[in-house]
Amino acid sequence: MPVRIWGSVSVVGLALFALVAVMALLSACVPRPAATYDPFARYRVAMKPGFESQLDVLELAPRYDIDLAYDPVEKNLRGTATIALFNTTPDPWRFLVFRLYPALNQYGGSITIQGAVVNGHPAPFAYEMGNTVVRISLAQPLEKGQRADVRLAWQTNVPQWADSSSVYALFGASQQMTSLPLFYPSLAVYQPGPTLGAGRWWTDTGTVRGDAAFNYASLFVVTATLPADQIPVTSGTLVTSTLLGDGLARHVWVTGPVREFFLQMSPLFQSTYTETYGTRVTTYWLPGNEAAGREALTYAVAALRIYSDRFGPYPYRDLRVAPAPLAYRGMEYPQVLLLGTELYNRFRENLEVLIAHEVAHQWWYLVVHNDPVNEPWLDEALAEYSMKIYMEELRGKRDADGLVFTRWHVPWNGLKDRGADTLVNQTVDSFADGLQYETIVYGKGALFYEALR
Repeated sequence: MPVRIWGSVSVVGLALFALVAVMALLSACVPRPAATYDPFARYRVAMKPGFESQLDVLELAPRYDIDLAYDPVEKNLRGTATIALFNTTPDPWRFLVFRLYPALNQYGGSITIQGAVVNGHPAPFAYEMGNTVVRISLAQPLEKGQRADVRLAWQTNVPQWADSSSVYALFGASQQMTSLPLFYPSLAVYQPGPTLGAGRWWTDTGTVRGDAAFNYASLFVVTATLPADQIPVTSGTLVTSTLLGDGLARHVWVTGPVREFFLQMSPLFQSTYTETYGTRVTTYWLPGNEAAGREALTYAVAALRIYSDRFGPYPYRDLRVAPAPLAYRGMEYPQVLLLGTELYNRFRENLEVLIAHEVAHQWWYLVVHNDPVNEPWLDEALAEYSMKIYMEELRGKRDADGLVFTRWHVPWNGLKDRGADTLVNQTVDSFADGLQYETIVYGKGALFYEALR
């Protein structure tokens, strides 16, 4: 009897095993739905939680994949940039234009293109506009909606400026800090004209007084091999950082939609950070300036919160504040605001208002963009007026009104007394000097918004 039962169980078991095997075989033959490809997967980490989906509308945004190495002895960057770009205009593009911003007079460097490849084929190129532009020929026109894949090899030479706190250097090395805005070839903006084919590539050069760049909102993946002792301050969000040996480190950053990728570094930087509204805010300082560096963090966090409440949320995962060789002035870049070293010392009383102004540029320049060479007042006056809103929220109406009087009315009245008053909406090179430019574009422009409000 036991044998018979045991034998029966074995037959049933074999039958079940055969049935399972057949079902598995049949299921393998059923087509599975293909995994959905996410073209923005690697960029999403740069957006703060809840804002990753904003990338989904950027299907036609330029995408840069940059690989670079910095040589601190030769003071140069060598790298490649692979750019996926789309013609989003009605005009056919018979050639492409890239800006070489390091060669601008106000930057004082140079950049050399060592090779160009378009859609897998070598492409001829030529320099224009005093080597601030490179024009790349296309084998056939790029029509509206079409894509081109461009690979450029390049070398950027970095100027060395005097090691003085009074130096104003937008690009280059000073005081053991190296500032590198737009160190790579950057796709120029194409501006369609009134009729088909009448557009032009934006190749304006600006002046030392204002901002230099007018750029498409773009996505970046940047891999940088740097000396291991250099502490980088950048746009975007750090993904990996690896020690390579031989005193080198490799860092990888990704961004959400930004107007450019900014890189600064120093072996001296110290830092701390905090989280607010889903954004990591990091402040850096030089040795001896820790108190001012921590103050900068407090001011930046307050400005970020106030502007997020008033203008709309800041969508990025990171915001950084760092000293730079800018004397007592400030400068904005995507997710980075730079403050002159003298603001941490001799002009520390101006630290708060400069931070309030530069943080506002993350809305009025980064998110909402404009041509800063031909219409500088659009972002500068808004950033300046935002500073008043910051003061109202944090210090009250009395302090805000005091700022309006001393920073806007007094300088403007001085210009009027000298017969130097002029229009707000002018190109940056239309102004007689820096004083007239700042008084009219910043102060008088902000008073326009004050009157409008």
